[in-house]
Amino acid sequence: MKVTIENHGGRLRLRWLYQGKRHALSCGVPATPTGKAFAKQIAAQIELDISAGYFDPTLLKYKPRKLGKAATELSVVELFERYAQAMKRDKTLTRNGFQKYTALISHMKTFFNDVGAESVGDRRAGDFSAYLLDRMVGQTAKQYLFLLRACWDWAAGKYHIAGNPWTECIPKVKTQQSKRVKPFSETELRAILAGFDSSAVYRHYHPVVLFLVSTGVRPGEAFGLKWGSVADNFTHVTIRESVSRGEHRSTTKTGKTRLVHLGKAVSEMLRDRHTQLKPKPESLVFPSPTGIPLDDHNFSRRAWKAVLESVGVSYRSPYAIRHSAISHALANGASPVDLAEQTGHDKRVLLSTYAHAISKKNLFIEI
Repeated sequence: MKVTIENHGGRLRLRWLYQGKRHALSCGVPATPTGKAFAKQIAAQIELDISAGYFDPTLLKYKPRKLGKAATELSVVELFERYAQAMKRDKTLTRNGFQKYTALISHMKTFFNDVGAESVGDRRAGDFSAYLLDRMVGQTAKQYLFLLRACWDWAAGKYHIAGNPWTECIPKVKTQQSKRVKPFSETELRAILAGFDSSAVYRHYHPVVLFLVSTGVRPGEAFGLKWGSVADNFTHVTIRESVSRGEHRSTTKTGKTRLVHLGKAVSEMLRDRHTQLKPKPESLVFPSPTGIPLDDHNFSRRAWKAVLESVGVSYRSPYAIRHSAISHALANGASPVDLAEQTGHDKRVLLSTYAHAISKKNLFIEI
């Protein structure tokens, strides 16, 4: 396999054919004797890798290392900062969602300073893992290490890095097993709904609580629901976005859109609200009393806590409504597959998390 060297506008470029595909690579040097010598070295490396079966199809291995805006060689901190900005754009992270990235960057600056990303191997990655575990709970450290692993995966083929040293670090992180959430009983859920309905201060939130109880969606998904996502006949809604701390994000937690079918009570509630409000498609279905997106933190700390105390129900976060709705649906014989599709769960996660909620009666045929 022969790699040819071309003069392209006074700069040198390589061209070759590999597995039926044409490749071109700018050498980043002028067409001078020194530049030609450099280009010959790269060409020889490409030919050797092709013959030995080590050809890099991303071509990063053969690109000149450079700094600046189009850098291919970065420090650990610079690399993660670029990844963080890419995730902010692609996932439309809220300010609060982006905080974990900035918090990790702060730790990385302290530990790595200006260490190059390519020089981070298993040992350095393990040392940083230990550094994190000394300063925070295991679950937080594990989340940070997942971000680093994802960053190195994202950077492969774009920047000069050596494999992914974070892959082996994550299994070593021991986290405390989270406590199993105690679902609300049907009696408790009815009491909570009655408490909101009869509250002079918090009656405004009764419709959204009814929606949460009846659908099992995440609170942020209910808070971000717009009338344009509600079916004209009010039999189903499309969950495609969410709200966190009162800020909109254009995707759900999993980044997937899904259809949620509605029962009679919540369907009639939405129909009545639509008739009363005559909203535009972009209007929120469940806005705050001032017309802005609900803030999950404020709702939990004020309205939710106050109503639970007033009806004598032991406190669990509003997110426990989702857990309760799914648990009761499984106990009533709902298909785990159908339930996972409507609630946005991974099927295996749903079964492992909620298996205890399924009725313990004998499921086998009695002979």
